[in-house]
Amino acid sequence: MDLGTRLLAASALAAAFVTATAVAGEPSPAKAKVDFARDVRPMLSDACFACHGFDAKERKAGLRLDTHEGALAKLESGDAAVVPGDVEGSGLAFRIETDDEGLVMPPKGSGKSLTPEQVDVLKRWIAEGAPWSGHWAFEPVKAAVPPRPADAAWPRGPVDAFLLARMEAEGLKPSPPADPATLLRRASLDLTGLPPTIAEADAFLAAVAAEGLDVAYEKAVDRLLESPRYGEHMARYWLDAARYGDTHGLHLDNFREMWAYRDWVVRAFNGNQPFDRFVVEQLAGDLLPDPTADQLVATGFNRCHVSTGEGGSIEEEVYTRNVCDQVDTNGSVFLGLTVACARCHDHKYDPITQKEYYQFFAFFNNIDGPAMDSNKSRWEPFLPTPTREQAEKMAALDAKVAELKAKADAEAQRFAAAYDAEADDARPEVVSREDYAWIDDGPPRGGSAEGTGDFVAAAAGPVKSGRRSLRIEARGLTQKVIEARGPGLKVGKGDSLFAHVYLDPKAPPREVMLQWKIGGEWTRRAIWGENLIDWGKDGTAERLRIGDLPVDGEWARLEVPAATLDVAPGTVIEGWAFTLYDGVAYFDEAGLRTWTPQEGRSYPHLTAWIRDRLADDGAGLPDDVKAILKKPRPQRTEEERKRLIGLFLAAGWSEVDRHVAPIRDEVAKAERERRALDGQVSTTLIFRERGGE
Repeated sequence: MDLGTRLLAASALAAAFVTATAVAGEPSPAKAKVDFARDVRPMLSDACFACHGFDAKERKAGLRLDTHEGALAKLESGDAAVVPGDVEGSGLAFRIETDDEGLVMPPKGSGKSLTPEQVDVLKRWIAEGAPWSGHWAFEPVKAAVPPRPADAAWPRGPVDAFLLARMEAEGLKPSPPADPATLLRRASLDLTGLPPTIAEADAFLAAVAAEGLDVAYEKAVDRLLESPRYGEHMARYWLDAARYGDTHGLHLDNFREMWAYRDWVVRAFNGNQPFDRFVVEQLAGDLLPDPTADQLVATGFNRCHVSTGEGGSIEEEVYTRNVCDQVDTNGSVFLGLTVACARCHDHKYDPITQKEYYQFFAFFNNIDGPAMDSNKSRWEPFLPTPTREQAEKMAALDAKVAELKAKADAEAQRFAAAYDAEADDARPEVVSREDYAWIDDGPPRGGSAEGTGDFVAAAAGPVKSGRRSLRIEARGLTQKVIEARGPGLKVGKGDSLFAHVYLDPKAPPREVMLQWKIGGEWTRRAIWGENLIDWGKDGTAERLRIGDLPVDGEWARLEVPAATLDVAPGTVIEGWAFTLYDGVAYFDEAGLRTWTPQEGRSYPHLTAWIRDRLADDGAGLPDDVKAILKKPRPQRTEEERKRLIGLFLAAGWSEVDRHVAPIRDEVAKAERERRALDGQVSTTLIFRERGGE
């Protein structure tokens, strides 16, 4: 801080710590000039405005005292309430001190009265010319000339001059200076909210002895201003005004994360942020060009209001209440006005109309995000606020995912270049049922697997298709549960569910069960072998015996029509469980025999992709591609054929998928780590304008 600011702070603090003592035997000072805004207007507002204010319906005798023109205007009687400079000719002066109970103002029955001192102030104001001014908050700021008190030696700065002049006017004089330890305690409490430590007090007293009180005190003030505790102490007052809280403040009063905004305020004070930036970033940090994370955090000022997720709330009402909170808070914090009164009517005391209130309302009537908080801490819009370590790890994972995806794409393009399109000529483009393997080598892409059993390579057991099969070993009842985390398995009319099984001849199971999850419930089951697993009602789709166990020591196909299990066309299967009672079995290539296109599937060849597109009428494809599909194969041009091949390869060739699957597994693992890290990162609520519609 520069020297002038230091001296001003030190002088202000020292003056604030001085108590005044009456000067015995001195005459009372001359009365100071009446200040209208300070001395008169509050008196008129309290005692007169109810009957002589802006409300014409309530106004008595046509007299209006809340405006200068009204106070000086002549009444029907021809007299005026206030005649500048003429106390005797002013009706107001007469009415406030008359003994006539029928004429005295305020009326006896009003519950209001004026003290002799107040009557004296009003009369002196009229005598001085009845000068008028608006509320001090609406008056232009003017530089004040420091007075010249009688004791010219005591003031150490302009603030001291004002203080001493007022003390002298009141017949008081400063008390003796406080001792150094007391001064330090006062300064420390005032600037940090904390008393000095013993070590700080000892160091200060030593500095006073070595350098003198003035130098030591100035250095102590500098140290306190540079302390992190200074920002924390100053932030308390601002956060109170900003209605800061770490809970929703209403209904269940659930936890929410707003501490990043609190810390922003602390940093702003500790960094001596210019006031214009302090205001702009809180009010409109999101509207600044390319706002920084810090500037977005600052907009939390407008998100500190109470919120609710109560079921009985009306969303439109809550939204309006949220906007009104922005208006009321900004009015009180930045304008120093109780604008909330004008929500229902023109303000009675401040110059704000109801129309102006809703003009102010319009500034905030574009809040992004839901009106209600759904009783969650991450109430949109919010901003993640990772620590430095978390941010570095997130960046590393993002880079890893991008690198792996690029590698997978490059491998896919290299491998796809070898596709033999001529082999498709021998395959008919006729829509027919085909086996669609939903589970092969592992869960569906993005899916999960839990329970007993592992996908093993050929070295550890028989594999029918691809690179791995699912091995399950059971002692009693055991199962492996696989669930989709993306597209499920869509069943069409006449489709069948199938899976291939290999029973270990050394330890064949006693029962094999296939189970399917539909609508969140595992209520469809088919069994082969003994009926030992008592899940569901026997003889129904909940537990339907299809037949005996297949021959062990070789791959066998287990198949059951979907209709037999009451699985209606259009049903989406969300999970598949492989269940054993005793023994060892291997499962591979499980899915649906269907002609229904499956979302997210890969295709063994171009013809399979074309069949699916013919089955769903080219859903999602451009019209010109749909026209190409409808042409018989021999009538397609070479360019049209290349376009279909490009779309097929982009959709997913199963050979490419199988080749790059290990890389994509790494991508999925890194993305899971990234999502898990996202869940650990703290967030803060921010303010954001709703996008254009």
